[in-house]
Amino acid sequence: MLLLVGFLAVWETAARSGWIDPLLFGSPTGVVTSFLEYVPSERASASMTATFGAIAIAFVIGSVTGTIAGLALGLSRTLDGIIGPFLAPLNSVPRIALAPLFITWFGLTMSAKVVLAVSIVFFILAENARSAVRSVDHDLMTMSRVVGLSRTATLWKVVLPSAVPTMFAGLRLTFTYSLLGVIASEMIATTNGLGQDIVLYSSSYQIDTVFAILVVLMIIAVATNALFSLAERRLLVWQEV
Repeated sequence: MLLLVGFLAVWETAARSGWIDPLLFGSPTGVVTSFLEYVPSERASASMTATFGAIAIAFVIGSVTGTIAGLALGLSRTLDGIIGPFLAPLNSVPRIALAPLFITWFGLTMSAKVVLAVSIVFFILAENARSAVRSVDHDLMTMSRVVGLSRTATLWKVVLPSAVPTMFAGLRLTFTYSLLGVIASEMIATTNGLGQDIVLYSSSYQIDTVFAILVVLMIIAVATNALFSLAERRLLVWQEV
């Protein structure tokens, strides 16, 4: 907190003393004023609805499909041998480079933003879930076979509980990347959203408002991370027994 307060004090002093140009770098007091003006506005409401709606859809679709694919690859060496080699090459393709292609296919719609974000989330969680399954204690897997657990029972009673910490770490990461994917797509070409607002206010040198939008994104990211931490503690309560 002291470091943050010190940084803000130096920033404000530099802006007021003319060491930096407030038009280009803004100031803390200007950011607070712009935040209080922007957040209650109708434009902010419409932009946040468009952006966070796309993030939520992309995160759910990418998380569910990526987790299922990762679990399947982790549990089946045959399937992993067939499909696994394609994951790394596909995941290495820069998603931002695909944004114009998605926009060409889907137009300036929410679908383009969602597809771009899903393409990021899916591969991260697929690899994460596959690694989580592979990291399950071999003794537990052997014991599950010895006591005669079915494949479904092994998945629910052994694999998933052991893989939860790794998978939640992946979920935290993928939420951030889904946010980045949607914002990047909006900045390239779209009709609404916080990414579009960032471009608009940057081009008109309203830097304080740009920082205000970034503060909104940080607040959402921190709140979401706290929710993930709470859910993880609830799901891992059995480890404390």
